[in-house]
Amino acid sequence: MHHIFVNENAVNTVDRVIAINGDEDFDNYNHLVKSLRINVGEQVLCSVFPFEFSFDYLCEVKDITDKEVKLYILEETKQRELAVKVNLYQGISKSDKFEFIIEKAVELGVSSIIPLATEYCVAKIDDKKSDKKIERFNKISKSAAEQSKRHIIPEVLAPISFDEFIDSINENDENTYNLLFYENANGIAETKRVLTEIKNKDNKDVIINLIIGPEGGFSNAEIEKAKNKKVSILSLGERILRTETAAVTAMSIVMYEVGE
Repeated sequence: MHHIFVNENAVNTVDRVIAINGDEDFDNYNHLVKSLRINVGEQVLCSVFPFEFSFDYLCEVKDITDKEVKLYILEETKQRELAVKVNLYQGISKSDKFEFIIEKAVELGVSSIIPLATEYCVAKIDDKKSDKKIERFNKISKSAAEQSKRHIIPEVLAPISFDEFIDSINENDENTYNLLFYENANGIAETKRVLTEIKNKDNKDVIINLIIGPEGGFSNAEIEKAKNKKVSILSLGERILRTETAAVTAMSIVMYEVGE
């Protein structure tokens, strides 16, 4: 089944119709008609933004013209989101790796992705090219959200430094967990304990910040700064993982422990 994100202005709940106008929403119209070559009678899942709805619309294609696609709303469907909000603070890595991380993290349920500039980052996001890079990253996020039938499009934000992240931590916030995964952390038992604590917390306002290092990992100074704030230094096991593997593994275990 195809999946698209539409603006709430396209939705007519009285007539139960969603109109995709080629002039107003060229990308969706072109995607449905030119790329997917949809036909009358096919079903399309529509998520509506701003993302204030707690459901998506399952629709059927009713009419296709050279200007508009009309979808009839069949029913409201349950959204596919994690019970908690997960933000991924990802050490900046080479473009192909970073794009892979975005795609997989979105598929696994991340809420937002923040490129993190650390001491050992090999790759950098040039200030002059930052806007174009972030725009491309968000297109990858949107595509992955459509493919995995997410209710939202997770946003890839502008890069921040490790120190900026540390300074932003509110140590009095009992609903936010900052989990930094480090290859020299002591065993996985503490990881299991922290995730069990989060799982057993009866609070829908829980936020998990996952902090993953770049190819070179974290420096000793960064680890010490994290220890002095409300950050749990955790392990993903005995083996040393590549940065893209670590991000996917961390997202996977969080999805398993506190997910659907």
